[in-house]
Amino acid sequence: MPLKEDNLKLKTEAIIISVLVCLLIVETALLIRFWPKKPKVVERPEVLELARIAIILDDWGYNYHNLNFLKAIDIPLDISVLPFLPYSKKIAKEANLNNKEVMLHLPLEPHPNSQIRLENKVILTAMPKEEVLQILSEALKSVPFCRGINNHMGSLATEKRNLMTIIFKEMRKRKLFFVDSLVTTNSICQELAEELELKFAQRSIFLDNENDADYIRRQLMLLAKRAKRQGSAIGIGHDRRLTLQVIKEIAPEIKKQGIKFVFVSELVK
Repeated sequence: MPLKEDNLKLKTEAIIISVLVCLLIVETALLIRFWPKKPKVVERPEVLELARIAIILDDWGYNYHNLNFLKAIDIPLDISVLPFLPYSKKIAKEANLNNKEVMLHLPLEPHPNSQIRLENKVILTAMPKEEVLQILSEALKSVPFCRGINNHMGSLATEKRNLMTIIFKEMRKRKLFFVDSLVTTNSICQELAEELELKFAQRSIFLDNENDADYIRRQLMLLAKRAKRQGSAIGIGHDRRLTLQVIKEIAPEIKKQGIKFVFVSELVK
């Protein structure tokens, strides 16, 4: 009898062990199946930021002969309008209606040896603060929808910290940006704008120092090359039919190079 009992006990233990092993196998399988999986890493394609170009066209306000180009050129352009001229307000309003960015082309004092005819109410380095602010205020009123300012002439004025401090502080109050046309290598505008935390940029290339189509095309392509190298670039041209025609013709070619046309307000820092 004891032997039979021992055999029965052994069989019972074997059955229990088998059941436990089966349960362990099943549990392990379930754990493997439902164990939280490591999130799959999705590699996103690298997004290349397009090089950007902004073009400022100066000296608007004498007439409205080229207003039709504001509709014909379907890229962002900054129209920089001289104040106190017969068509200053009309140009600014039409530019705004045609989705162009308006700037004030503010006349500032050049060096005495500059062979440039002075505009009305040029801001001079010897003027008292009150007169500078008065002219600036009147100039802004004559150019509605103004987002920023760039200097007309100003080779002497942009070298003078005291004068530009008066102008920049007032611009900062009005939340305007400044683009240095860079007509002198001794300009203090960039350094001063950084100190005063004024949004600022400076001209990269003049587009139409020669009123010649081939020259303007070369300058525009040079502007595109610089934008690709530096990430962005600003070109300055003028309210001239030939300049506008060349911009209209060559803009699609520049876009094909992967370059984006933007307003200057998108490039100021």
